[in-house]
Amino acid sequence: MLDITKTAPVLFLSLATYFLSNRRLISLALLLSAAGDLAGEEGIFLAQIALFALAHIAYIIYFAKQSAINRKNSIAIAIWTLFVLLFGGWIVSHIDSTIIKVACSVYMLLIGTMAATTFTLRAEYKALYIVAAILFLFSDSCIAWNKFVEHFTGAGVAIMTTYFAAQGLFAWLAIKSCNK
Repeated sequence: MLDITKTAPVLFLSLATYFLSNRRLISLALLLSAAGDLAGEEGIFLAQIALFALAHIAYIIYFAKQSAINRKNSIAIAIWTLFVLLFGGWIVSHIDSTIIKVACSVYMLLIGTMAATTFTLRAEYKALYIVAAILFLFSDSCIAWNKFVEHFTGAGVAIMTTYFAAQGLFAWLAIKSCNK
C-alpha cells in the first residue's frame, strides 16, 4: 500500500494553487513535486529525480516569464552559479554510479537555474521567491549530503521542514499575487 504521508501536503498545495490562482505552471511544478515525493517514498530514485527536474523546469519557465537581467542580478547569478557548480561538483564526486552522477548533475543544474531565475524576477515578492528557492536548494543539498557524503543526525527534519516551507511559500506567493 502506498504511503502518501509526504506526498499529501504538496499535492494539496498543487490543488489549492490550481483552484485559487491562475498560476498553472506553479500548480504543475507542485504536482510534479508531489509525484516525485511518491517516487521517493517508493524508493525509485531516478523517477524521483526526473519528476523533480520537470518540476524545476516548470518553475524556471514561470520565473523566466517575469524576469529581466541587469548588472545587479547578473553579479548575484554569477556568484550563485559558482556556488552551485562548486558544491554540486563536490557532491557528484562522492557518487559511484555513472547514471546517478549524470542524473544528479543535470538536476543540480536545473535547481540551480530555478534559484538563479528568482534573482531576475520583476515581481512584488521577489525576496520571498528567492527565500523559497534557497530553502528548496538547501533541502535538496541536505538530501544529497545525507545520501552520498555522510549521514547526519536530523537530516529528515532539515530536509522536510525546508522542503515544505519552500513549496508552501511558492504556493502562497502564487495565490497571493493572483488575488491582488
